[in-house]
Amino acid sequence: MISLVKGNIDDLDLKILKLLKENARVQCNEIAKVVGVSDRTVARRIKRMESNGIIKGYSVELCDDVIERFFPSTKEFAGGSPIMVPAVCWDNILNVIVGTFGVGGVLIVFNIGLSIGRTYGELLKRFSDEKENLISSFCNLFRSNGWGEISLSKMDYEKGYGLLTVSSVPFKNNLSENLIRGIIAGFLEKVYDKKFNVRRSESLVKDYGKFIIEVGEK
Repeated sequence: MISLVKGNIDDLDLKILKLLKENARVQCNEIAKVVGVSDRTVARRIKRMESNGIIKGYSVELCDDVIERFFPSTKEFAGGSPIMVPAVCWDNILNVIVGTFGVGGVLIVFNIGLSIGRTYGELLKRFSDEKENLISSFCNLFRSNGWGEISLSKMDYEKGYGLLTVSSVPFKNNLSENLIRGIIAGFLEKVYDKKFNVRRSESLVKDYGKFIIEVGEK
């Protein structure tokens, strides 16, 4: 048994993961034949590893011809890996900013978020014009950066207004809320070509480790 931060995996889990890495579309019954257990056991194992964050998702790898013909804008991002800044690093960065600039540092943090959100908006708009698809892709991108989960509630995709539940678990610094609000505001600004009022809703009941963001008219 191997102990991980997000859960434990054993030899059977490793065998399943190896087969999924080779072919993410392999069926549970095919995996079951190889590893010697029932397909239900395989399905339960995969579901558990997905829930624990051991399996973070499944991707599609496109051939170069398809990328060049249909997704040419992605080429400028090829040849180098993006710099990932995990939540724990942001906590320290935010402390330094506010410690240096005082109260004004809070506005700086929000504007940093605006810049990040606008960049995401510009990037994602190259691949789709559908507002619902863009927002869904943004939520996935937010999660893939290790910044937590964004779930939508009462979202008006036509106007961009609604409520978002944001998991703040990865962040330990309360200042992170200003960064997150900025990222959301910047992204929506690029997608809808207008500014939004993005604020924390204090009137709604919040679960532990989560807060509610209300997006409305500026």
